[in-house]
Amino acid sequence: MKVDHMAQSQSITYPHILELKHLTRDSDEHWETIEPQIQEFWHKAPKEVRNRQYEHEGCTITVDINWQPLAGRLRRDYGLLRPLRENTPPVKDWLAKIDRPLRIRAEVTVSGTNEFCSYDWYPTFFLDTFVHEVFLIANLSVPGSADFYRTSIANPKQRHSTDVRLSAFAFDVGWAESLDGNWPSLQALPPELVCKWFKALNIGYKQRAETGIERALFVLLHMARDDARIDSATWLFHGLEAIVSTKVGESVSGLVRRLAAILELDASTQKRLNKRLRELYDWRSSFVHGGYAVPHPAASEVMDRRLDNHLMELHELRKFGASLLIATLQALIKKRIVELRFDEQLVTTTIET
Repeated sequence: MKVDHMAQSQSITYPHILELKHLTRDSDEHWETIEPQIQEFWHKAPKEVRNRQYEHEGCTITVDINWQPLAGRLRRDYGLLRPLRENTPPVKDWLAKIDRPLRIRAEVTVSGTNEFCSYDWYPTFFLDTFVHEVFLIANLSVPGSADFYRTSIANPKQRHSTDVRLSAFAFDVGWAESLDGNWPSLQALPPELVCKWFKALNIGYKQRAETGIERALFVLLHMARDDARIDSATWLFHGLEAIVSTKVGESVSGLVRRLAAILELDASTQKRLNKRLRELYDWRSSFVHGGYAVPHPAASEVMDRRLDNHLMELHELRKFGASLLIATLQALIKKRIVELRFDEQLVTTTIET
């Protein structure tokens, strides 16, 4: 649907509603450590996740999201769940309260004119783009803090809402396992540092990645949409290879060597990385080049127990690969690296003349 706007130089504000469902984490692991930090992030939400301005072909688009209702809701749900976690009687109707969707107001202001600004989808596109940015910034700051898998964007001028579908599961489970002492290790980072790093990347509304870091971030977004399939192994290698600038098909040892340099790994951890990456690479190769025993789409391990081990092995390797990709990005953030290049050097020893 197209809206007839008469003024040539104008500023129009479009109200939107973000509807968030399933705000609780999928796991209770380390809830005492993780959930207060998630609440703190949203309570003190940096301006970079509340306001964003884009410049697009003569238009200035300003996006504003009020995240305070989310901060209050997370604090309330934490209180509702605490009795169950401590084996004390829960509050009456606690489940109905937790399951209730949360609606957040958002506004998009479009100033100026171009050939696209008169379409209803135009302001919604920039809000959707900003929500994707917030997903990455929040989860790289406090892993698991922004789960938008059951989130939709409603524009009163459009018949259908826009589904966001971004799951924070990989971030959440990666941080929980790190707190158990497992590697790769994820951690909470200062939001101001992550915001500064993300701003320096200057991704904006790009629809195609141009750098290795951009490709890795876009891979995380693709995996957040659906990380339960075998092609996630391909996505993970694409993201890891993009960060360290290895070419498709190069040896795993080169990938390991470069990742080890970024993550500053000791010899024993580097050997473990090599072993796990080769296992993941075997899955990728079987899928890309043939030999993969394709499971039925119904995927019922109850009816065929052979599928149980298959799914569990893939799940564990996928968790490892996702945590490795996130840990590598967090290492770049801590080092304030927004661009990197590996130069191979030839080192020789000659005979005396």
